[in-house]
Amino acid sequence: MVNAGKTELILDRSEILARATAPEGHPSAMPKSLLIFAHPDDEVVALGARLGRFGTARFVHATDGAPRNEQDSRTHGFATLDDYRMARAQELGQALCNAGLSGAECTGLDIPDQEASLRLLDLTSSIARLLQNYRPEVIFTHPYEGGHPDHDACAFAVHHALALQKNGSTMPIIESTFYHRGPQGVVTGEFLAASEPTPETAYRLSSQEQQRKRSLIQCFVTQQETLGGIPLHDEKFRIAPTYNFRKPPHAAPVLYDTQPWGMTSQRFCQLAAEAENALRKKDFHPCQ
Repeated sequence: MVNAGKTELILDRSEILARATAPEGHPSAMPKSLLIFAHPDDEVVALGARLGRFGTARFVHATDGAPRNEQDSRTHGFATLDDYRMARAQELGQALCNAGLSGAECTGLDIPDQEASLRLLDLTSSIARLLQNYRPEVIFTHPYEGGHPDHDACAFAVHHALALQKNGSTMPIIESTFYHRGPQGVVTGEFLAASEPTPETAYRLSSQEQQRKRSLIQCFVTQQETLGGIPLHDEKFRIAPTYNFRKPPHAAPVLYDTQPWGMTSQRFCQLAAEAENALRKKDFHPCQ
């Protein structure tokens, strides 16, 4: 027998999921949204076809999009890491401007790209303060799927920061599709199977919406090789399921086990366990 309270919660979350992810031009009221993503460009991957609806949202980026080892910056022809970091910020600004969001509120947490999982407590604390100060109705972020360690770090920090809020149990987290490892290679535009039933929705993009998203992706000149595999035919969203961050999201290896990004799933889960233990301490007050 299904618990009536749980059924009501699922219905409420289904309704806010529909309102928060509706297409541009839809008459539904947009909930107050906080978008927390790992890198500049992730919001376009997630929401490019409907990004124009987020004029009152706050955009938060955990990292600066510039790996400290400078391999990416040199590959793209930048003399210094600062130059590359600035270019990544300018690309984001151009994309938001093209989406009609030139006045959008943006907050960078200034963690170097590929290092968010090394700063789980700091990241959780920063997001907890943002939640307390901004008080959104809904949060957009990454699923925990082993695609990129910074993505998984964002998922960890959002879930744990929300748990620290007084109203945390009722504020929905909405996930978008990114990428993960599948049996035949990299999977894009699909979620890993959830551990529990959760509201999910998919939008088939019109040719106009596809062109809108494509034009925003093209703003990120330095990321074209990475973003070239992003599907343009649809956008999918779901209410985040419950995650166990002490275990990999799927059987090893996850995608970043096979990439030179300075992190493995085993190490990530160890760091997550250490951060969870610290968060349980009575003297941890992230919202001060």
